[in-house]
Parts: sequence; C-alpha cells; structure tokens
Amino acid sequence: MIPTILRRRLTLGGLAVAALVAIGASTSQAADPFVAGGPSARHVELPTAGADAAKARGRAVMAALGVAGVRETVERLDDRFDHRTYDEVTSFDSRGRPVAISRLDLDGSVGMAVALGWHPVGGGAVDGPGAAARATAAARAAGLAPRGDPEVHASAGAGGWVVSWPRFVGDVLVRGDGLRILLFADGGFHGLTRTERPLADVPVRILDRDEALGLAERALATRAGSRAGDLSVAAVELAWLAPNGRANGTMLDAPDGTLRLAWVVRFEATGPLADTVRSVEVWLDAGAGHSLGGDVVE
Repeated sequence: MIPTILRRRLTLGGLAVAALVAIGASTSQAADPFVAGGPSARHVELPTAGADAAKARGRAVMAALGVAGVRETVERLDDRFDHRTYDEVTSFDSRGRPVAISRLDLDGSVGMAVALGWHPVGGGAVDGPGAAARATAAARAAGLAPRGDPEVHASAGAGGWVVSWPRFVGDVLVRGDGLRILLFADGGFHGLTRTERPLADVPVRILDRDEALGLAERALATRAGSRAGDLSVAAVELAWLAPNGRANGTMLDAPDGTLRLAWVVRFEATGPLADTVRSVEVWLDAGAGHSLGGDVVE
C-alpha cells in the first residue's frame, strides 16, 4: 500500500531532523538489531510440519478471500525492521503463476494478504457502504473480527476503496496499528494488512498539554535557531507511536518494537521554509518529556 503522503527524514539546509527534535539528557540503549543499509529480514529454519501447516492455512485464507491457488511455497522470515517473525506463503495457479501472498503470524493469524495480477471487472462499482460491507465480510473470512464502523475512502489512482479500522486505546490513536483492507472498484478483494504491536506501560504521571508544548517550542528554539520562526503550532495531541529516536537526539535505524504514549506536537511551515517542508512533528515521551524522535513531511 502506498501512503498518500511520502514521509522521510531529510536535512533542511544542514539542519537534521535528529537535531530538530532532540530534547533531554542522553540515555544508553542496546544496539539496534536492524542496521541501516542492511537486509531487513532473514530466513529462519521452518520444520516440515510447520511448513505444511502454514501452506494449508495460507491456501485456506486466500480461498476464503476469493483467490484460489493450487500450490503453495512458504518461508519463515525474521523481520528485524518490523520486529516480527512470520510465515510468508506464496500461492500459485495451475500455470505456475503467483496469484497471492499471505503473511501469517506464528499462531496462524493473518498479518497480510494480497491478490496478485490483473483483476477482471466483475460488475458495477460498489459505493462506500457497499465497500464497508465487502471489507467487513473479507475480514471475517480471514478470521478477523473488526469492531465498530470503519473509515471508508476512495482509493487514489486506479480506483477502488480503502476501508480501515484504526486501533485506539481509550480515545488515543495507536499510530500505524489496526486493520486495513483494499478493494477493487467492483468490491473484489485486493489486499489486507493487520498490525497490533505491543504497548509500553502508561506513565504514572502524564505531562499536561502546556508542558509538552513548552518543551517542544524550546527544542525548536534551541535546535532550529532562526528557522523556528517559520514553524507555527498546528496540533498538540496524545498518541501511541513507535519511537524513531533516542532521548539524546540520535535516530534509530528502525522504529522501536514497543510503542510508547507520546505527546505529538506538529508545527506547520510558513515563509521560505514552506517551499520545501509542509510540517514538522516533535514526539515527546508523555511521562518523562524526553524526545522519542519525530517526523518531517515534505
């Protein structure tokens, strides 16, 4: 799935994101298991019985989603970037062409599924409510149990629908987690992802909004210098997220595997800076107030 806004770390006239969002004292952490520039996943030995079970499960899942395969292959992968180990099953048709890929957690639950290749038009296009109903049925067919009403959006580009159930803890969004299903314009299944990462304990005391905003503004004033005047506060909100930086301002090679409750302070760019940057986010530990990293949107 291609995000609608491409996000990446970048340097603004020599001002690194790590410097922009750095707050607090230095802390020591273990070395990252994923090293930038290296492979993100490695193969793990999979016993024959486990391979047979994964292939059978993958075939059943894709058949339930309307994609029939006649042969499967499987490999177990340790994904060090996403901090997951899963079985990746590829399904083939009678002509030996790959028609689907599914990723199964080690308990057999579906983490990802996608139908490959050309999709014939099966009838008229479905509307938003129809897409929601089709996506709900697809989720249940895959053994998942979505709760509540989904968010439904028309897919950009080739058409179709994006139907998602974001994950919340209480009323706080868990960024990047939840269930997302892609449908073709006629409601046919295209793809599915499900993410539910572990959460750290809630801090005993949570900084209030003004405290968090003050820390973020002081960080910008210290690190961005004159550029801070081109950034204005757009939002201050709590969110669960995967830290991509350390308290000492250095950046991680991969987001942390455990999500933390954070204050997210978003600044929108104005003036000359707006020619290259849309916004900057500062992520602060909701309890201690030190940096958890941040983000820049072009």
